[in-house]
Amino acid sequence: MELFSSTTKFDFVGKSRGFIIFSALSILASFGLIFGKGLNYGIEFAGGTEALVSFTGPTSLDDVRAVCDGIGLDQAELVRYGITDEGRYFVRSRTRSLLSPAEVDKVRASIVAKHGEPSMWDASDETGEEIRVRFEGAKTADELKTAALESGITGIEVSAQSGGSRPVFLMRMPSIRSRLTDSLKAKFGDSFKSVERLESVGSAVGEQMRNQGILALIYAILGILLYVTFRFDMRFGPGAILALFHDVVVTAGCFALFGWEFNLQIVAALLAILGYSVNDTVVIYDRIREVIRDTTGVAISDVVNLSINQTLSRTMITSGVTLISVLALLFVGGEITRGFAIAMTIGVIAGSYSTIFIASPLTIYLDKYFGKQEAASTQVSTAVSRP
Repeated sequence: MELFSSTTKFDFVGKSRGFIIFSALSILASFGLIFGKGLNYGIEFAGGTEALVSFTGPTSLDDVRAVCDGIGLDQAELVRYGITDEGRYFVRSRTRSLLSPAEVDKVRASIVAKHGEPSMWDASDETGEEIRVRFEGAKTADELKTAALESGITGIEVSAQSGGSRPVFLMRMPSIRSRLTDSLKAKFGDSFKSVERLESVGSAVGEQMRNQGILALIYAILGILLYVTFRFDMRFGPGAILALFHDVVVTAGCFALFGWEFNLQIVAALLAILGYSVNDTVVIYDRIREVIRDTTGVAISDVVNLSINQTLSRTMITSGVTLISVLALLFVGGEITRGFAIAMTIGVIAGSYSTIFIASPLTIYLDKYFGKQEAASTQVSTAVSRP
């Protein structure tokens, strides 16, 4: 099946200079947006809480959001999960703890007033739900619980983490799960079923996951560079890598520009874009190498133009089918996969564009450069060999 005739003669190379300038400006603008405006990191990277709550049937998102705001979840976002009439929703918030520093100080003051200053007070837990405390004298968990509850904060549990005369006690403060469960049950009654899952990510963990995602992209690009260089040569490798770099940076730049959430799904999409883009580039590179082998005395620019035209139908069909799939995911896949679908849509378009207008023209420049180097080397060798 061909969308274009095998004899098409579109002058892609002749128009490449303008597209290269446009691509360079796009990369610079994307960098400016990424490092200037910044990416809107999701909970996995910035830290926060994500809960899956379920009801007996469809429920007003505004009512659920009001409950979340009421317990202190900052800027809670609600997303339907699964089938619409299932009544299951994702609740996402940047809040990692519902216990404010003032409330922690209130609990500490209540304990100090009852039992004196503790020898250890560790409230470094990022979720704010666990405090470790130790006293020089003998204390019991019940005594500490009674003193903590006198602060006016309910739901505190205390247990000994170690034995001996000076044990370390773990104080569990009211959790997001318990507060969210109690508030939803009070608001919706029997129509509320449960908090099926709740995950909290601290800022340190989020930063680690973000760094690992960046490393995954770097390793993938380096691996592709080695693959292309060994399969072809240095005339082809840099063009493929620059095209991949363009696709990833421009996609991330679009997310920075529009403030779309950047999370692990988007990192997965970027890795998929790398694979898609290099596959498209390798197909054209293979055709360029075949044409070079089968013809003599033809300028490299004409070879590249001919190769792009000969593979144009394949490129358009592959990109079109892929776009149909990701657009279906974008429009009917729901909120959960929307970010992934948006990234893939941008990446597929950028991947086809970069193969034709970045990777291929750069191959021409590199071929001319290495050709001049080889010619100069030959002249030097000839001059040296003369008596």
